[in-house]
Amino acid sequence: MENIEYEINYAIEHMMENNYPRKEFWGMDSKVPGLSCGIRAGDDGVVIGKSVYNMEGPYPLILGSKTALIHTTCDIVAMGAKPLYAMDAIQAANEEEIEIAIDGLKKQSIGLNIPIIGGNTQTIESLKSCMSVVVFGELISDKIIRDSGSKDNDVMLMLGHPVEGDIGERVQKAKNKFDTFLDVLKNDIEVHACKDASRGGWLCNILEMLLKAQNGVEITGLPYPRATRYLGTYLLSVPEDEVSNILEIAVKHRCPLTPFGRVTSEKVLKIGNNEYIDNEKMNELIKNFPYKS
Repeated sequence: MENIEYEINYAIEHMMENNYPRKEFWGMDSKVPGLSCGIRAGDDGVVIGKSVYNMEGPYPLILGSKTALIHTTCDIVAMGAKPLYAMDAIQAANEEEIEIAIDGLKKQSIGLNIPIIGGNTQTIESLKSCMSVVVFGELISDKIIRDSGSKDNDVMLMLGHPVEGDIGERVQKAKNKFDTFLDVLKNDIEVHACKDASRGGWLCNILEMLLKAQNGVEITGLPYPRATRYLGTYLLSVPEDEVSNILEIAVKHRCPLTPFGRVTSEKVLKIGNNEYIDNEKMNELIKNFPYKS
């Protein structure tokens, strides 16, 4: 990997940057009947009853036209929900940019079978071109797959292809991951935690999972050499006896699956024989992190 100390510090800074807004909105959860996952959970999506919602962006317009719907949907599926439909908000400089944005979103929508049912499009000259997307989904069972549920001795898995390339490649890789993970859940395979390795990369997102669960991890493999790069893959924390069952489904879907670590009750970040975050530092991070399992 690149300089691991640098990447760990980067991951911690990224992980903590939402603390202030979350704390300011902390009391809002109690105002919504039926809400089971909101501001206080700090998870990938919001859950009210069996409905799951996620919003992502603003993306630079060109990037969003290739990946905004894909990326926003990742968090819906990660929580154990089937995506149903979406809405968008687009700021463009002119009609040409509007066409670029709509064409890209339409291709993502058709490829993922997630209709765009509304939103807002504007061209205000003083604003930068960008877009945001909201996806609505529904839990496929009564169980929410949270990012905070890792347990001691769980195996850490990376599931899916890195989501990169043109729109068609991105859609195919994302759909492959979605279909595989939802198939895992439909077969009642136990998954303690799942998180999208999105902005901040696999290292940042694993740290967030561990701080919430108040556990540590021993990394025994290298799922991707650049630890803080956006991948769009899933990080799963599962009981050891479920790994072979998940592998069987991954093989059926031809979806990459890589075991690369194990959750520990000892609160440390260990990679190979080296301990990069010790118990004292991990406890300090847990104390300063507002979300708990």
